[in-house]
Amino acid sequence: MPALKVKLRGKDNSALTMQQLGEGLREAAETLKQYEDGYRIKSATLYLTMIDEHGTPVCINKTNELTIYPYQSAAEEHKL
Repeated sequence: MPALKVKLRGKDNSALTMQQLGEGLREAAETLKQYEDGYRIKSATLYLTMIDEHGTPVCINKTNELTIYPYQSAAEEHKL
C-alpha cells in the first residue's frame, strides 16, 4: 500500500513562508485527526526544498537533515 501523500503549496506555486508552512502542517494534522481512533502513523518524512530570498536552494546544516521525536508526557504515555 503506498504512503499517504500530503502536499503543501503556496498560491500559484509561490514559495511558502515558515508561518504558512506551520499553518499548513497544523491543517494537515487537524484533517488527519478524524482517523486517530483507528490508525497510527508508522513514520513520516517531510521533504522541504528551502530557498533564500533570491530563490537559491540552501542547506540548514551539514547533513541537511533533522530528526524530531515528538515529546510525550508521562501522563500521555500512561493515559492519565
